[in-house]
Parts: sequence; C-alpha cells; structure tokens
Amino acid sequence: MEELTDVVYPIGSGSGWRNNELRFSLRALEYYGIHLGKIFIVGILPDFLDNSIINLPVKDIFNPSVNADGNIIHKVLCACEDERLSEDSLFINDDHILLRSMVLKDIPNFHKGDMNLFPDTYWLNNVWRNRLNKTREILNLQGLPANHYDCHTPIMLNKSKFQRIMQNFNYQEGNGFTMKSLYGNSVYATNNQLLGIEKKTIFTPLSGPQIDLRLSDSQFLAFNDQGLNESLKIWLYKRFPLNSKWEINGFEDRNFEIIKWMGSGKEYLSGVKIFEKYFKNVNLIKIFNEGTTDYLRKKLEYKLINSLNEQWKNVS
Repeated sequence: MEELTDVVYPIGSGSGWRNNELRFSLRALEYYGIHLGKIFIVGILPDFLDNSIINLPVKDIFNPSVNADGNIIHKVLCACEDERLSEDSLFINDDHILLRSMVLKDIPNFHKGDMNLFPDTYWLNNVWRNRLNKTREILNLQGLPANHYDCHTPIMLNKSKFQRIMQNFNYQEGNGFTMKSLYGNSVYATNNQLLGIEKKTIFTPLSGPQIDLRLSDSQFLAFNDQGLNESLKIWLYKRFPLNSKWEINGFEDRNFEIIKWMGSGKEYLSGVKIFEKYFKNVNLIKIFNEGTTDYLRKKLEYKLINSLNEQWKNVS
C-alpha cells in the first residue's frame, strides 16, 4: 500500500478574504493530490473546517511585518514536534493551488536558479527580497548552494532534518531568513529542479480570459493579495465548485452567497440573512424582517442581485 503524505499549512491572521484562500487550496489538494494523508493547520483554524483536520493553534512570535518567515519556521518546527505528523510531509501555503493530478511525495523540489547569479538590482525591491538576500549570504558563508527555493511552490520536508537544519541558522534575529531556501539548499544538493512553466503567479489583477490563458499549461498557481481580484475569485469558484470533505460552513463571501442563493430558488428568509450579514441598512433590515410580501421580495432581490460586482453577474 502506498504511503500517504501529510500536508502542513502555516496560517497567519492576515487573510483579506476570510480565509477562503485556504478553502480553495484545500479543494484543489483534495481533487488533485494523490496519496493524501493528514492535514495540519498550524495557526488559526477557520470556522468552516471540521475537526478531522489537525489544528495546532500556534501564534506568531515575531512581528509579521518584520520577520514573517521566522513565524513560519516556528510553526513548522511545532508541527515537526507532533508525533502524528509523518516523517516526510508536504509544506504548502494557503495561496498555492494545485492544477493537475500529482503524487504529492513526488512533487519536485523547485528552485529559480543560483541567487549568486541574480543581478544586483534584484535585491533592491522590498523587505522580502532583503531577507532573501540575507539568506543567500548566510548560505554562502556556510559553504552551501544558494538556489532560490522560495518560489511559491510546495516543497517536501523531512521533520528530523528540518529540526536539525534550523538549529544552524539564527532565523529569530532581525528580519530573519527565508525558510525554503535554508532547507532546500541544506538538503537538496542534487534532488532539485529548475522551475519553468510548471507554476504561474498572479500578482496583478487579471481578467477571466487572461487568467485562463496564463494558467492553461501550468501545474501550480500562486497568487497574492494584489492578484486576488473578483475575476480570480470567480475563476477559483468555477474551477473548484464543490466543498472539500473538511468543510462544514458555507462561503464567507458576499458574492458567493448571493450567487448560491440565486441558484437555489431565492428563498426569502435566506436572502434576508445574507442582507443582514453584509449590508448596513438598519431600516431595510427591520422592514425585511417584519414579513413577506411580493413587494418586499422584489425589493430584496433587487438589492442583492444589483449589489453583485459586475464580473459576477454572468456567473451561473
């Protein structure tokens, strides 16, 4: 029998989409991940997930705006101390989406090349690249390769090796180091793969057709807050419409809930609950709750449907 691969998600408190990023990452993982084992959520567990997921409620110990990777390392170390976690597991972020069927343990250890060959201008961009540059420097100092593994793809981790490796780096100080490049260059001297078209990022707002074209030949999607516009939300909703086996609550998204309500018969009281949840018109909420008339039903439908972002009006 094939050995199952456990999966570790480090989760912070910075979701701009009520943790629906994690919802769709899990849906994709269930749909495409072959030999999937236990799921570990390290950090905040969203209330739409059930207790079949293993939650380790580990808090951030560093300022996320200064040393976000230090918090990730800390959370993964806590997972590694849990005896329920398999010796080898897949590390993945909530903004990583699988787009093709794959055996999880066989996902390549992707990198973006030798950082020592990157132009000097690459390191002038932002705080995160400054942290990555510090990682390159410490890897050089320790005589290790300096490939760029922090490339928005999942990576396999061995928990014994991870614990031992992180003892060699003072990731707690200052803005720290980037986790995957520390680990990858310490472990995957030869067992690695230069990243090509396997993964595409969406870091700027795109339209639906642009997203289709960009991801047509990709195995992985990674996105950030800037790329997560309404078009990408629609794309994810259409690509993964069914709840994963771990979901117990519905969407925490106004557009999603209105679309679902429209498709299930526009039941009046359910519509009133959506209006109460997302709208601030106290007088209308009071009127809608006083009873049901044809006039109120039509008014409620008008308010909800016309509140949809323009992109959502063509979603079926």
